Amino acid sequence: MTSNKTLAWFVAVSMALTAVVSHVFRPRPMPDAQARANTPLEQLFPSQFGDWRLDPSTAALIRPAFEQARRFQMYDQVLERTYLDRYGRRVMLSVAYGRQQSVGLQMHRPEVCYKAGGFRIADVKPGEFMLMGHKVPVTRLFASMEGRPEPITYWRLLGNELMADEQQFKLRQLSLGASGSIPDGLLVRVSSIDDDPPGAYKLHAEFAQAMAQAMGPAQRLRVLGW
Repeated sequence: MTSNKTLAWFVAVSMALTAVVSHVFRPRPMPDAQARANTPLEQLFPSQFGDWRLDPSTAALIRPAFEQARRFQMYDQVLERTYLDRYGRRVMLSVAYGRQQSVGLQMHRPEVCYKAGGFRIADVKPGEFMLMGHKVPVTRLFASMEGRPEPITYWRLLGNELMADEQQFKLRQLSLGASGSIPDGLLVRVSSIDDDPPGAYKLHAEFAQAMAQAMGPAQRLRVLGW
């Protein structure tokens, strides 16, 4: 009888210790991520800047970020806008925020989700923006389907850190996970309907420069990492 009681006590203590250790050492969201999660994307991205304004002809197609985000289980917020300048040029902005970017749950890169949507993907290459004297590493690619050529430029952040490429993203993700932190992430995509990719990428850079200049320091830190 004593032996059975001892065994039962040992099992109970072991289970309690396991629960405590699991709670203490389980990965947790980054401490400052909550403030970022509570900030609506609409507050980060100005609706007009420089020569750019929201395109009124596409207003009906722009759904509120929180309403659309419910369609994406891995995203907490999604923002989609189309901007128009005085020359009639259009640029589409799509932003996705994920509260937890663990190894098994993270935002899909455009080259992945566009391909899944039936687009042909070509010329995926690294590049950079020079915005207000700061280098912003970006990825460029050309997505196309019948009647829709779409050059794309995007960049990603883990927390407030810009990630230059997929390898750096994964390494930083693993490093934070090993230290017990789960980072949040932001993906910013700029694209246009254009069969001239070099000209489109130049337009994307002009758009991003005007947007950066219109942002305050806190907005730039959140969106651009500086």
